[in-house]
Amino acid sequence: MIVSFLKHLLLLFITLFILTLVSYNILLKDPLNEVLATPHFYSGYFFYLQNLLNGDLGISYNAGEAVKNLIFAVLPPTLELCTMAMFLSLLLGLPLGFISSTNGHNFLGKTIKSIYVVGLSIPIFWIAPILLYFSAVNNWEISAIGPYNLLYEIKPLTGFSIIDVWFIDEPYKIKIIQNVLQHLALPTLVLTILPLMEIASFVQQRSDFLFTQNYIKISITHGWSNTKILYRYILPNTLPLLVPKIPRLFTIIVAQCMLIEGTFGWPGIGRWIINAVNLQDYNSISAGVIVIGLCIAIVNLFTEILIFILDPFNKKGWYAR
Repeated sequence: MIVSFLKHLLLLFITLFILTLVSYNILLKDPLNEVLATPHFYSGYFFYLQNLLNGDLGISYNAGEAVKNLIFAVLPPTLELCTMAMFLSLLLGLPLGFISSTNGHNFLGKTIKSIYVVGLSIPIFWIAPILLYFSAVNNWEISAIGPYNLLYEIKPLTGFSIIDVWFIDEPYKIKIIQNVLQHLALPTLVLTILPLMEIASFVQQRSDFLFTQNYIKISITHGWSNTKILYRYILPNTLPLLVPKIPRLFTIIVAQCMLIEGTFGWPGIGRWIINAVNLQDYNSISAGVIVIGLCIAIVNLFTEILIFILDPFNKKGWYAR
């Protein structure tokens, strides 16, 4: 147990070390920072690490503001989309996979399996503008860009508009909440497609295997309903194998979110980094790489802690194949 913890801790430090090297190398691309690499490449690395530990990420050449303040402004909107997409994928993927398994030999099951293939094949940067255009042509209220209508004013307490909107004191508060949800709907649905298909496909394959086991066959002969089998056997034997997949799915969602933020006018870190690349703002690019990598590392660490809490001695086969 202790050895396993130390191993994961060592891997985390190695990952962070590689991230800092990549970030430092990006920083040196700026001619103004070449002095850090004299007389040797590593000459300014320890000074750079010291600034990172102190929370000093430098100044953005584009905005003329501290990069740390800009990160706090653009990171929450991205995490908001990613968290909502991850939650929706789990909420819909589990029942969808089970339905496709129990109806595998009829039209419904075959249709859902066909949707898996299509959903996993569609490029997210292609489907996002098409869905936005389609919803706008049909006058759907979810055809909106940005986190909310600029006519409204929401004080950024946490940076998450879906949370901050509940703390405003306006007579038309319900209308503002509705507007925030409408703006959040379409980008969240687009980000949900790929992880939803992967989760549903995994649950369907796992359910197909479990239905071949004798204890479930006996339950079926005793007249158990599919719902009872789902809660009694399928979920307890599927969720342990799904938990370790969360970091990879979250990483995919973050990468996709960076691609579609520009399409939906979302003020997130992906759109901010792309603008920094266009403007050759190497301080912002370097900080963005560190922050995104750190977020993914934190999600991975949280998953490892969750697995350890639920199964300290790894007896339930969390990493079984």
